[in-house]
Amino acid sequence: MIMVMRGINGLARLLNPPILANRRQFMIGVSASVVLPPLAACQTSGETFSANPLLVEWTTPEGAPPYERISPEHYEPAFDVAIAASRAEYRDIADSAAAPSFTNTVEAMERAGRLLGRVARTFFNVASADATPAVQQVQTAIAPKLARLSSETYLDQALFARVDAVWRQRAALNLTSEQMRLVEETRDNFIRAGAALEPPARARVAEINEALARLGVEFGQCLLADQTASRVFLTAAEVEGLPDDQRNAAAAAAIAAGRDGEFSFAATRSTAEPFLTAAPNREAREKIWRAFAMRGDNGNAYDTNAVITQILTLRLERANLLGAPHHAAFTLENTMAKTPEAATDLLTQVFTPGLERAREEMRDIAAIAARDGVSNVEPWDWRFYAEQVRRERFALDEAALKQYLPLDGMVAAMFELTNRLFGVTMHERTDVPVYASGVRVWEVAEADGRKIGLFYADWFARPTKRPGAWMNSLRVQNELFGELPIVVNNQNLPPVPAGERVVISVNEAETLFHEFGHALHGLLSDVRYPSLAGTAVSRDFVEFPAQLYEHWVTQPQTLRAYARNAAGEPMPEEMLQALLSAGAFNQGFLTVQQLSSAILDMRLHSLTEIPEGFDPRAWEAAQLQDLGVPEAIGMRHRLAHFSHIFDGGYSASYYAYTWSEAMDADGFDAFLETGNIYDPEVAARLRREVLERGNSRDPAESYIAFRGRLPNANALLRNRGLS
Repeated sequence: MIMVMRGINGLARLLNPPILANRRQFMIGVSASVVLPPLAACQTSGETFSANPLLVEWTTPEGAPPYERISPEHYEPAFDVAIAASRAEYRDIADSAAAPSFTNTVEAMERAGRLLGRVARTFFNVASADATPAVQQVQTAIAPKLARLSSETYLDQALFARVDAVWRQRAALNLTSEQMRLVEETRDNFIRAGAALEPPARARVAEINEALARLGVEFGQCLLADQTASRVFLTAAEVEGLPDDQRNAAAAAAIAAGRDGEFSFAATRSTAEPFLTAAPNREAREKIWRAFAMRGDNGNAYDTNAVITQILTLRLERANLLGAPHHAAFTLENTMAKTPEAATDLLTQVFTPGLERAREEMRDIAAIAARDGVSNVEPWDWRFYAEQVRRERFALDEAALKQYLPLDGMVAAMFELTNRLFGVTMHERTDVPVYASGVRVWEVAEADGRKIGLFYADWFARPTKRPGAWMNSLRVQNELFGELPIVVNNQNLPPVPAGERVVISVNEAETLFHEFGHALHGLLSDVRYPSLAGTAVSRDFVEFPAQLYEHWVTQPQTLRAYARNAAGEPMPEEMLQALLSAGAFNQGFLTVQQLSSAILDMRLHSLTEIPEGFDPRAWEAAQLQDLGVPEAIGMRHRLAHFSHIFDGGYSASYYAYTWSEAMDADGFDAFLETGNIYDPEVAARLRREVLERGNSRDPAESYIAFRGRLPNANALLRNRGLS
């Protein structure tokens, strides 16, 4: 997942996720050597400019954020200074007496807002990964300020007139292909923001944007609070039969919470799913499932349903003001899918056979559950009994398998793969300041030693961390300022006691590789303009490089080299073959879970009316019944905690994972067809035509340049065993 707050050029791509939900990556980086406004102009909140580490030149290694010197109280004053500077920079462009040109208008916008970009990226990285109460207060305070600045800039008629003038004469300006793309994208972003509307409509769009910015923050903070409050404490009897690694981690978490002798489980996916797979105690499974599944939907102070209704109402109103029948139509206008109908068609092609397979799986699971006297399979039963079926069918045990998947081994495999494909090397740095304990940093370099950038890894959960896994950027590659990228990967692996070996599941290993695929998309970018760099592509293309990288996790070459137990012994060949044979096992369940979430996202944002008293929970239940989703399966993301679509930039875009999966399945076939999963020519083409290109051309052109054609769903269905 890419954390997104999108928009245009040096400003709105950071600030206003609701406007351009299909462009620009979250926290596009800027250089440490920012041209700062005059010191005299930077007095705020009684603190001088020079005393705030966010507002002075950074002398840290590689110009990384000086997190060891930054405190929460530094952020809001720095934002105030940076917002004022950005407002002045954009005003200068708009008020210029010179005739509009590419250089003094479009490229000038790329140069503007750099101080704000630096402050914003530094802050939002922490706001997602270590949202302490103090950080949350800052986020609440600055969200409307940033939205207001974004609207002011987008809706500025003088600025829009200059951009439009450059766009109208673009064919005569002798622009490079990347400059032409930048002009077209910039104007399109103004149009989609409402710059061409009449004054009353423009004013209303600005109001909506500010309200949506506030509501997005509220949703995320409520979810994090409810997730924290939903932590479950179990007794020794309730965790009997649980694998040692899960028991030990839960015991350590309970001790940290002052409840020695109990076992503590966070209401997160990385904790809940392994528990539901392995725990024999059915009542305990139900407790964990309810804590995880009901996040945001508990009728308490953190309930998100009212916030969801407000968000939906405002998104629909804004789409109507901008000439679209609903939010989904507006969102998909400039994606690969183009229309909700095209996206839904692909989802249906995969969902229908997935549902058929899930019903077959249900019969197998019900038969084995009946041996335990379970006559009605519930959602907290599926993973446990599916694991029993897998053991019998493939002689494969998840707990035993994990012992051969150490985190450090999988990281080594990931780095070795990157070296074999692209010649890229990783060297760990201990001199770069980090924002939280446990974060690690690597220097990324070409084979000849030339630096590419920095990679931060934040793999473990903490109470202040949002759920899920994601990549973001502290700085993005660009030639305009000669900047090298800094990217961050986040996961939520359960912490283990100090010194204990960390083992992960196959799914967690795939997530590890997935997020690093996003990281490489940012690191290997090779474009001139920041707005077009790295992962700044449409939502239904950005997942392609990440999902492609997952394929190498379960390749025999990877497992034979890096899957080893605590004694250093390789994974037994019979276990390896069983894992490969079981690759399509339970795919009906997984397909229905994921695609029901995607279909509901699309249906929800295709509504042309949000009725008074709209009840997200009741609507969700009715839609699942209409789709025929078995209650024992449900959704991967229930609406009440669907961060992707309510505070993560994937509204009407969760289908993108499936759309990109069609490309990643077909894309990996390009390697398989050569007989060499490390084929240097295919790897070079992937880097040159996809990873380096960013958004400097239409993503479909990039895929065709890599593969020679567009994909279809055939390889996807084959990989899922649904052909």
